[in-house]
Amino acid sequence: MSMQANEIKILDQILLVDLSGIHLWTARKKLKPEMLEGKIPPATLASLGSMRVIDPEKLKPFEKIKRQATKVVEECGVKFLGGYAISQDKIQDVVDSLEALKTQFYDLKNNFLPNYDRWVTEWIEKGWEKQEWRDAIRTSVTPKGVVDAGMQFGYAACRVAPDGDKKLAGTLGGQVRGLADQLYAETAETAERLLETGLATRGHVTQTTLNTVRKINAKLRGLMFLSSDVKALSDHIDATLAALPTSGVVNGTQYNAVVTLVSSLSEEESIKRLIKHLNQAAGQVVQLEVEEPEAPAQPEPEQNVSPLDWSPVEVGASSAQAPQAEPEEEIEDSSDEEAEAVLATLFQFRQAPEAAPEPVTDEVPADAATEAEIAPEPLPQAAGFWF
Repeated sequence: MSMQANEIKILDQILLVDLSGIHLWTARKKLKPEMLEGKIPPATLASLGSMRVIDPEKLKPFEKIKRQATKVVEECGVKFLGGYAISQDKIQDVVDSLEALKTQFYDLKNNFLPNYDRWVTEWIEKGWEKQEWRDAIRTSVTPKGVVDAGMQFGYAACRVAPDGDKKLAGTLGGQVRGLADQLYAETAETAERLLETGLATRGHVTQTTLNTVRKINAKLRGLMFLSSDVKALSDHIDATLAALPTSGVVNGTQYNAVVTLVSSLSEEESIKRLIKHLNQAAGQVVQLEVEEPEAPAQPEPEQNVSPLDWSPVEVGASSAQAPQAEPEEEIEDSSDEEAEAVLATLFQFRQAPEAAPEPVTDEVPADAATEAEIAPEPLPQAAGFWF
């Protein structure tokens, strides 16, 4: 199966960065039984079946630089083909950072090698309990030339393109399709580490924690071209972060919003569920925007007449129990009848008191209901009531 057009488009937007050229010297030698002489050396000298031949503190700066190099590519890239897929928009920043670390690495190395023999001697003469241990270190010392060759900082950046063979290209296509899932897995790993710090029970969140969430989102935003789902997720995180202060401690409902967000990002499956809900919500909004219902016909505005000037109007009974009355004239527009029914409910019809003056325009029908005949509940619907 050949690669799909969208998979080729993704490859066109990424470069593969390989850090396998970074090599450190471990300064460890295999621990032999005759070196022990019946007593186990301290952990500072030996552990896990190996023995240190130099103070490990001298090597920690190199280990730190390697971790920083890994961090540079992990913050904006995703694991791919043994290296890291980096957006072409970010590759120059990545290369600049790696070059700076490379310079630091070789500066440290240029200081380490001239002092190597002296530091090895200091380690041997550290005052170990047994002479056999000192002798074991002395006989296990690595030559300086070997150390020099073993300490290197190298990396490579290259484009990846499908082969002309469809079967081979199909295997690459499968790796490309898995990039989005790999991105979710790495996002979940970072969010899980945040939860492990006690975020969900702390009651507040600091800007340091929020900066980690911001870095998660920056990585997602830089790789949005992998899938439209990645963009939906990044937009959601953006909206949550935008509502939070950029300084000080966050607590209360805002803290709860952060915990909810981080929790939803802490597992790959929960990320996919969140994306599904976001897409469903977006689909509903689009449907509402496209399929707007027709506006209902507006009834003609009624004249603003004072209740005292209203003439008696006969309202059709709504139930069999209400007295029936023949209307004086046929009503042509049913909307007027509905409007009068609404007014009757709003103003709670009451029969005009006996002392009220008779209206000039019409007479009350002889068969109109009296006040004693009106039931208090439900509201009367019979004819012959004053508005």
